Amino acid sequence: MPRISVKTNIFINREKKYRMIVDFKEAIELIPCEKGSFVMADIDDEAFMLFGDEDASAPCASIEVAVIQDAFDKYDKEIFVQVLAKMTEAVMKYAQIPEDRIFAYYRNSPLWTYRRQDIIGTLVHV
Repeated sequence: MPRISVKTNIFINREKKYRMIVDFKEAIELIPCEKGSFVMADIDDEAFMLFGDEDASAPCASIEVAVIQDAFDKYDKEIFVQVLAKMTEAVMKYAQIPEDRIFAYYRNSPLWTYRRQDIIGTLVHV
C-alpha cells in the first residue's frame, strides 16, 4: 500500500486536497507494482515549518512517499524520480507553492528531489 504524506505551512481547502491526492494516485501508478486504488494519503496543512533562512515564513512543503522497498531494486530509478516530479507538480498546482520551496523524497531511500530533480548525490555521498 503506497503511503503519501504532505506537510505544508499554508492552508489548503478540502477540494484542493482531494484533487491533489487524485493526482498522487495517478503518479504512483508509474511504478508498475503500485496501484493508485491502494494509496493512503494525508495532507497536514498549516503546520509550523521553516525552509531556509531567507524568508522562513514563505510557503513551503515536503512530500514523503513510502512504497514497497523491493520496488527500488526492481525498477529503474528514473521512474521514481518521475513519480516525485509529478507529485511536486500537484503541490505546485493546488497549493501554489513554488517548486524551489518543495522537497520530495521516499522514506528509507536515498532518493530526494528538489525542483523535480534527483539531488541526493549533490548533498551527500552514500
